[in-house]
Amino acid sequence: AQAIWLKGKLRVGPLGIDFCAPHGSLQSYLLLAMVGTLVAVGGEVVDKVQVKTALVSVYDKTGLKELGEFLAAQKVHVLSTGGTAAKLREYGCMVQDVADYTGSPEILDGRVKTLHPKVHGGLLAARGVEKHEKDMVEHGIMPIDLVIVNLYPFREAVAKGGDFAHCIENIDIGGPCMIRASAKNNASVTICSSPSQYGKMMEQVQENGGSTTWAFRKNMAAAAYALTAAYDSSVSQWMATQVTEPPSTKTVAFEIERPLKYGCNPHQLPAGLCAVNGGKLPFEVVSGVPGYINLLDAVNAWQLVYELAKGTGKPAAASFKHVSPAGAAISVPLSETEIEVYEVKG
Repeated sequence: AQAIWLKGKLRVGPLGIDFCAPHGSLQSYLLLAMVGTLVAVGGEVVDKVQVKTALVSVYDKTGLKELGEFLAAQKVHVLSTGGTAAKLREYGCMVQDVADYTGSPEILDGRVKTLHPKVHGGLLAARGVEKHEKDMVEHGIMPIDLVIVNLYPFREAVAKGGDFAHCIENIDIGGPCMIRASAKNNASVTICSSPSQYGKMMEQVQENGGSTTWAFRKNMAAAAYALTAAYDSSVSQWMATQVTEPPSTKTVAFEIERPLKYGCNPHQLPAGLCAVNGGKLPFEVVSGVPGYINLLDAVNAWQLVYELAKGTGKPAAASFKHVSPAGAAISVPLSETEIEVYEVKG
């Protein structure tokens, strides 16, 4: 939709923004607005943002010791909760409990810890925007530069056969909120959503004098949104099995297990071998970098080998080329002459 902002009035209606002005007053600005979307708030995009304050709240404590010692050495002010805060103090960090910072205690058996304007204001504030800066000062909100969060193990709870109530309790709420907020504000905030990212983050901060670059923050934001999308997909799929009227929308998350040489043809890149929602692949690539057709050949060859072995009771082998069988064989004893001719060893 388009609206012209002139010496008149803008009117917001159900289909967007239109304009009412007296005849002959067409001047001033052109305002473009997409129907039903928000206008960017603006703000500064600084390439390097120094890490002064970090918010750390993790369920999986893997790598926390190395991370804590790093944050302590960098003299980063840490906001944290519960057991994570206690561990970080052991590792020498300057830790402030989130409850002390917000003035609100953890409540509802820990269901509400970080869902507070002083936390999310520090994550979402657009730096350099006067209104946002003023709001932060007025409400005592400190900017948060680095967020370290990982999520409750929902998939594991389902895989272990947990009942409905147990699985529901393992649906993380505060974690995804912090991850998404941090990722949205990647102009200023770095989000680490997995222990596997700690090393890369620490290297980035060391190489940039205590700061992170915008390119790095955007990369981390992309990974964070992929994580929350996959997490929500798992919850959605499980929830659909628990109700009498499953939703009409079905989501599936693919996790790249290994890159492929290419897709059907060499120009189809990138390509990857994926697992669905954290599932395990039914085979292992022993050597080489297969392409998509190679994988189809392998799957089809396995089916032929399986049928041959089942039908004959003998070990079998098959060769495929472009999804067509090029050869098949079963094991039979070889004569001494055949062993010599075919150079069989062992």
